[in-house]
Amino acid sequence: MAADDATEPTYTVTERSASRWGALAYSDFRWFWAHGLLQGIARNMREMLTFLLVYQLSGSALQLGLTGLFQAVPSLIFGLIGGALADSVDRKKLLIYTQAANVGSGALLAALVLTNNAEVWHLWGFTSFWSAVSVLGRPAQRAYIPRLVPQSQVLNAITWHSSLSQGTLFAGPLAAGFLAASLGIGWAYAANSLVLAGALLSVFAIRASGAPEGPPRKVSARTILEGIQFVRMQEVLLAAMVMDLGVMSVGFLRPILPILALDVYEVGEIGLGVLGAAPAIGAVTGSLMLLMVGDFKRKGAVIVLAYASYALAMVMLGLTPWIGLALVALAVTGFMDVVAFTVKQALIQIVAPDQFRGRAASLSSILSVTGNATGAMEMGTLVAAFGAPGALLINSGLALGMTGVITLRWMGLWRHES
Repeated sequence: MAADDATEPTYTVTERSASRWGALAYSDFRWFWAHGLLQGIARNMREMLTFLLVYQLSGSALQLGLTGLFQAVPSLIFGLIGGALADSVDRKKLLIYTQAANVGSGALLAALVLTNNAEVWHLWGFTSFWSAVSVLGRPAQRAYIPRLVPQSQVLNAITWHSSLSQGTLFAGPLAAGFLAASLGIGWAYAANSLVLAGALLSVFAIRASGAPEGPPRKVSARTILEGIQFVRMQEVLLAAMVMDLGVMSVGFLRPILPILALDVYEVGEIGLGVLGAAPAIGAVTGSLMLLMVGDFKRKGAVIVLAYASYALAMVMLGLTPWIGLALVALAVTGFMDVVAFTVKQALIQIVAPDQFRGRAASLSSILSVTGNATGAMEMGTLVAAFGAPGALLINSGLALGMTGVITLRWMGLWRHES
C-alpha cells in the first residue's frame, strides 16, 4: 500500500514561491487540501441530501431534529478514541481507512435510494455511521497538518484548511440542490460517492509520513484521560471549545433550511441549494480576510465577538420576511462561524504539542459535533412548537446569553494574547 512507503517531505520550494502561495506552495499540502476540498463538498452535499430526504419521507420537523441526534451519539462514543488513535497510529493510514468507509457506505445508500427502498431509519443509521467515521478520522486529519509544511507555514496551512470547513458549504448544498432537482436524489447520492472517491485518491498521493513521533503509544483509557486533563489545564482552549458547544447547541441552522426553503420562502429544491450555499459566501469572505490579516494577538477576543455576531445574525434571519435579507443573514453566520472555527483550530495546533494534538483536536471535534447535533434536535423541536422564525428568535437570545456567561466564567479567553 502507498501509505507504507510514505516519506518525510523535502520542502524544495523556493522562498519566493512560499511567500506567494504560503502552504499551497508545498505539494503534500496541496494534495491534503484537495482531499479536504472534495471531502468537504461531499460531506455538505450528503448532509443537505439527507435532511431533504428525511423531510420528504416524513414531513416532520421533529424527525429532522432527530437526524441531528443520531449524529451526536457516535461522537460521544468514538470521539475520544479517535484522538487517541491519531496520537498512536499512522495518521495517513487512518485517513485512508476512514475515507474508504465513507465511499463504500455512500454507494450503498445511493443504491437504496435509486431502488426506492430507502426509509427514514436507514438514513438515521447511515448518519450515525458517518458520524462515527468522521470523529475517528478528523483528529488525525488536523494533527497531520504540521507534517506537511515547514513550521513557518503552519498557521497559513491551518487557515487554508480550516476555510474548507465552511467554504465547501457553497459548492456542496448548491450541487445537492441542483442534482436532486434535475437527476433525482438517488443520482445525487451516487455523485456524492464519486466525489468521496476523489478525496480518497488524494490521500494516497501525499508522501509525508503519518507515523507518530516518539515511542509507540497504546490507545487506552489512560491516554484518553491524559488528553482531557491537558485541555482542562489550558483555559483558553477549554473556554473556546465550551463556547462553540454552547452557541451551536442552540444555533445550528442547517437542519431547518428545508423548512425555510419549502414552507417559509417557498423557493423549492433549487432555492434550498441557494440557501445552503449562502453561509459559504460569508465563509469564503471570512477566510480571505484571515489570510490577508495574517497573525494577530487577540485571538480569544475575536472568538467571543464572532460568536456574539453569529447570534445577532440569527435575529435578522428570524425577523426578515424577505429571502434576500435571509441570504445576507446566512452569509453573516458563515463569516462568523469560519472566523471562530479557524482561530480555535489555530490555538489548538499552537498550544498543544505533537503528542497531544490528536486528543485535543478530538475533544474539539466531539464538542463541535455534539453542539451541532444537539442544536439540530433542539431547533427541530422549537420549530415544531413555534415555527421557524419563532425558534430562531428564541435561540438567538440563548446564544447571546451563553456567549456572555462563558466569557465571564473564563475571562482568560477574552484576555488571551499570543
